[in-house]
Amino acid sequence: MIIIFYIFVLQFNVIIMDLFENESVSEFISNAAEYCTFLENTSNFSRTDFVKRAIELFSALYFYGNKLPSFELEEEAQLEKFVTELDWNSIYDKVKEKLGYHDEYLDLYDPVAKEEEELSILSLADNFADIYQDLKDFTTIYGIGNEEMMQAALWELNYNFEQYWGPKLLNALRILHRLFYSDDIDLEEEQESGSSEDENQQNKNWLFDQRKG
Repeated sequence: MIIIFYIFVLQFNVIIMDLFENESVSEFISNAAEYCTFLENTSNFSRTDFVKRAIELFSALYFYGNKLPSFELEEEAQLEKFVTELDWNSIYDKVKEKLGYHDEYLDLYDPVAKEEEELSILSLADNFADIYQDLKDFTTIYGIGNEEMMQAALWELNYNFEQYWGPKLLNALRILHRLFYSDDIDLEEEQESGSSEDENQQNKNWLFDQRKG
């Protein structure tokens, strides 16, 4: 019995070491931390630089997120959440203000869904904030250094990547690509301080251009 338990503990420790030393995990953690810092300092970027950097970070996060190792947890763990509603709203407001009328975009048909759904208007700021919430909680737990919690956090992150924020990231990346290569992305914010009627018309044109694409 003691020998069996020793073998189990040894195997468990090997699994943890493999996870912590995995190159994709290390690269993902680095990009996740950079993404969180980037959003917390949104106001320091011009709109063009913000969109460009977001594209770079989303691309890296999806690449390494898709390479995260799959494994089973021996038992579930209740993970502490560090991002508050106030934190989420702060990120949401910063991104929404930075993107202006470009924030809203049309949803796409989901080929995996069992029932057809009508197209709806979504928010890039909402996607940014949701992804921030998962990544900030994850990197905070990793920074604490408790090995069992780190393993549980990695498992949860992997699951959420597949089911939730991975699709949100791809949606945002699709829109950011179109926005970055559009004709009006390099306009300065002060040039868009016209009347609300003008802003509403710009918003309609932006959504219409997406539908045509």
